Amino acid sequence: MDEECSEEIFGPSRDSLYVVIPLTVLYIIIFLTGSTGNVSTCIVIAKNKSMHTATNYYLFSLAISDQLLLLTGVPQEIYFFWSRYPYIFGSNFCFVRGLFNETSSNATVLIITAFTVERYLAICHPFLSHTMSNLSRAIKLIFIIWLVAISLAIPQVLPLKVVGKCPMCVMQDPIINYNFELSTLLFFVMPMTVITVLYILIGLKLKSSSTVERRISVNNRVIRKSSRKVIKMLVAVVVTFFICWAPFHIQRLYAIYNTTIPTKETRDMYIQIYGIITYISGTLFYTSATINPILYNIMSAKFRDAFKETFASCCFRSSHKLKLKRSMSVVSKSLTRCHDSSDSGSHDNSVQSVTLTILTINKNYLDSSTCLGEKSRKANIYQDATTPMLGNSHR
Repeated sequence: MDEECSEEIFGPSRDSLYVVIPLTVLYIIIFLTGSTGNVSTCIVIAKNKSMHTATNYYLFSLAISDQLLLLTGVPQEIYFFWSRYPYIFGSNFCFVRGLFNETSSNATVLIITAFTVERYLAICHPFLSHTMSNLSRAIKLIFIIWLVAISLAIPQVLPLKVVGKCPMCVMQDPIINYNFELSTLLFFVMPMTVITVLYILIGLKLKSSSTVERRISVNNRVIRKSSRKVIKMLVAVVVTFFICWAPFHIQRLYAIYNTTIPTKETRDMYIQIYGIITYISGTLFYTSATINPILYNIMSAKFRDAFKETFASCCFRSSHKLKLKRSMSVVSKSLTRCHDSSDSGSHDNSVQSVTLTILTINKNYLDSSTCLGEKSRKANIYQDATTPMLGNSHR
């Protein structure tokens, strides 16, 4: 195996430690931060009934696809940093990993596009959005998105096989001609065009609305500042989508159209350029799964309120249970002392001590329960009184 996987044939099995170590640390950070954001998004939406809206169902599905992308991609990428060959995971894993990776990336792009359309309808055509953006329709559309994502992923990954005396997971004999070119068109060029056009229309709508409001409002500065903030966020979404996904598709097309390498000097230059593009595209590709929770959730005031309410209540209940357990331990010890002291004539004092302890526990329990109820009530009142910045985009 060592002779068949010689560096003279396949090049070095890994890059310099000056490259590998920083990339490993960076990918671990991407994995941890992305997983935290995506899992938190799912928990907040699942735990809060007020978050069970069509928009948030898209965001829940987006978090699932992003997390699937991180789980199926990042660990193996880190392994490949340290050992490019031989491929030790077998043909089945080669296929399954490719299928999950392609499906999740396809689903992510389609969900972002569907979410953009939903947001456009909510802001620019609110009456039409009211009739179309219901939960059952959103669930059906999400199901269709995942079905399309996996259906278009299968032809891409079926040619994946582990071949060669030095095993490598490679693609042989694509089922569809111009497979990756078609993928670039369907999952980058077209979605990028749709997202850009719709967000331009949203920005124009918000700008015209704020102009009308400024004419009838005395608080012009607040309205102008709010409008600029939303437009900046829309620009950030478009720019982020392009930056994160363009290098990924460029790397694929570069690999396809640079197959003829006439000289050794050209070969070395090709390998160097391809390596740089691969590292950049891979980093940005997985970074998108970390940025999405920030762009689509954390920047929403309503989501932040739900996040605080969800995790604050969980932490409060945990600490309350611990305090109650400790207090019950005190009662148990007091009862033991009561039993022991009944033989020594101090029974009345012990009973009074136990009674006082139980009353204290009950008082603390009632106070904490009242406090929790009051916090929940105030949160609900605040939530009902708050309207989303982007019109009806979070209905």
